[in-house]
Amino acid sequence: MNEEAIAALEPALAAHTGYLAYRAFARAQACGIAAMPAGRHPRDLAILAALVERGPVSQARLGELLNVNRTIMVKVVDGLEAAGLVRRERDPADRRRYALAPTAEGRAALSAMHQAAAGGEAELVSRLTPAEHRRLNELLTPLIPDLTKVLPGSITSRTGFLIARAHHRLRERGDQALRNLRIEPRHFGALTTLAAAEPCSQQRLAGRMGVSGPAIVQTIDELDRAALIVRDRNPVDRREHVLRLTDQGRTHLAQARSALDEIQQEIADLLTEPGVTELNALLSKVATT
Repeated sequence: MNEEAIAALEPALAAHTGYLAYRAFARAQACGIAAMPAGRHPRDLAILAALVERGPVSQARLGELLNVNRTIMVKVVDGLEAAGLVRRERDPADRRRYALAPTAEGRAALSAMHQAAAGGEAELVSRLTPAEHRRLNELLTPLIPDLTKVLPGSITSRTGFLIARAHHRLRERGDQALRNLRIEPRHFGALTTLAAAEPCSQQRLAGRMGVSGPAIVQTIDELDRAALIVRDRNPVDRREHVLRLTDQGRTHLAQARSALDEIQQEIADLLTEPGVTELNALLSKVATT
């Protein structure tokens, strides 16, 4: 299990559904990958399920539906084709293009992957009661209504998939909301955590956020260049830096909170305020072990 799945949730971010979805996604991904047969990935399952249950689909359209960028999709499909699990055939909707279709071996592999994924799903929701599990799926579905209508039920009924897509949707929305401030949701998370813990060492900040050392270094470097934080020598240990927000950083954080509060309100409009509270509590249970 990776660091993000093990670390405790950051209290300063616990009311943000986007943060909780990210943390739940980290654990869902870890559970899903661990459960897959050797050499297979949950993404392979999603691709094969879409092809088996929806018929031949172009590679570009499949990438759009599954939120996989073109470069990764090309690599994944090439691997599935090399393994004999998918084949390319003329697209019946446009004979100038090729569509992807599953092979007999692909259908057999899909059956094995579905069985494996069920084990990963059980691990993911092990802290939930059956009623809570059903309720979590019910609350996640309105966040991605378009996808549940076009993708097969064998995928969209899985909590791990719903969490992943909700996370991606909320991250995209967060990117849009923060674009004018020239920061990203990960920067907001770092600024919020630092505001609650400053002065704070780089290592402590990474631990509270549940991210790796290299990831926090990149974020800190970017915030430092933007003059949103300052790095000072720790008077107790001169080998270590401590981090603090600058005045500009506090202003940015306040503006970012206001922008992301609008997203929280959008979620509340879909689910009601009690629904958001319930969703956050369930995501919190899934995100921690």
